[in-house]
Amino acid sequence: MDKTSTRAEKENGLLCARCDVPLEKSEARFEYLGHKFTNPAPKCPICGMVYISEALTLGRIAEVETMLEDK
Repeated sequence: MDKTSTRAEKENGLLCARCDVPLEKSEARFEYLGHKFTNPAPKCPICGMVYISEALTLGRIAEVETMLEDK
């Protein structure tokens, strides 16, 4: 295992279920009701699968959802 994988695994302890490699911090792009936004999230460097944590779901995503639905 290279140094990057070891560091990523220590940072978040998450592995991709599909590729079995450590997820890396990355900017994930989201789209909701035609509006796009980015937010940091762990992402697989091979297949691009993004891990969406409960904190992200209840925090930033809920905030954007509420803001857009109130328009």
